[in-house]
Amino acid sequence: MQPWSLTGRMTASGEICSKLVDPVPFRIGRRPDASLTLSRASVSGMHAELFTVGDQLYVRDLGSTNGTFVNGQRLADVTELQADDVIQFADMALRVARTSPKRATQTIAEDFCDQALACVQFDKLLRDEIVTPYFQPIVDLRTGLTEAFEVLARSSVVGLETPLRMFAAASELDLEGQLSDLMRRKGVEVSQTFHETPPIYLNTHPVEFENDADWEWVTRLREMAPSQKLVIEIHEAAVTDVINVARFRAMLRDYDIGLAFDDFGAGQARIAELVAIRPDCLKFDRCLITALDKAEPAKQRFVRDLVYAVRDIGVTPLAEGIETIGEQLICAELGFELAQGFALGRPLPVDNYRDWKSTLSANEISSREPRQILAPI
Repeated sequence: MQPWSLTGRMTASGEICSKLVDPVPFRIGRRPDASLTLSRASVSGMHAELFTVGDQLYVRDLGSTNGTFVNGQRLADVTELQADDVIQFADMALRVARTSPKRATQTIAEDFCDQALACVQFDKLLRDEIVTPYFQPIVDLRTGLTEAFEVLARSSVVGLETPLRMFAAASELDLEGQLSDLMRRKGVEVSQTFHETPPIYLNTHPVEFENDADWEWVTRLREMAPSQKLVIEIHEAAVTDVINVARFRAMLRDYDIGLAFDDFGAGQARIAELVAIRPDCLKFDRCLITALDKAEPAKQRFVRDLVYAVRDIGVTPLAEGIETIGEQLICAELGFELAQGFALGRPLPVDNYRDWKSTLSANEISSREPRQILAPI
């Protein structure tokens, strides 16, 4: 039987940690003799108590000033708890779990100050699947035509409108993988409403590649879209264990799903992993693309050499973050085959792109001779 635990930010250091609910009764409060001491003025001296009956966990408020809440509802009586419930002591929110992982995670955004509200709102978002897929065109620089869409996400939940805020809240509760899975599922589901189903690129989160990852979600996606062209994006930060990523690559091939490495060049450029895995697409980070048309010839030649090296091993290079016509033209000139960015199409709900096959991109690439600064390879 797995023990019960509470997970969240419990101390001033801000790290995610877990505390076993043992022994019971387990009392939470501001006093140093509590089973779990929460040093926060809003928390009462002895605020609430957890106890078990058989294998089940219960909570009761101990007459606290600011209340105890489960999934946003203030307690009036003893309440039974389930795994993944969000329990809130005044303005301190923790997640109930049956395991006790301890893993540091990213710092929450500075403007995302109401941690407790965010956690409770996130529980609502995940439970009710309040995520709206947004689609950003991926354009063929040789023809100007939209070839695919990357699926991004927004939410109407107050305080969780953007992916940054959603994942900040998810990290508080150790639920980044579940959020990532929800975004993919909703993206595939909504993509079926295009007048002609497009190829789509779907994102992952680095936590989905930790330890002995189980990627059963790949099977579910293919079952949802048996014949649709799907490409899964892996962030560069996840490409650390070549054996693990190679296993994932093999699984994708079994399901006829493509692989893209995202944000190439933003951190450590993993050339060895690129050669070993050979994804279908390599997405060059915007840090290499921004103002590239105005960059020194040496930088342009460096990017061009990278592009041609990628093409030589059979990987399609894609330029991310194109925001000007100048960047668009130089990327075409340097050999990029695909591109995306605000100059080519903003992330928007499906209604804005439903007829994507019937119209040419407004940003067709004009042909011109290579400039002299770019000597032939």
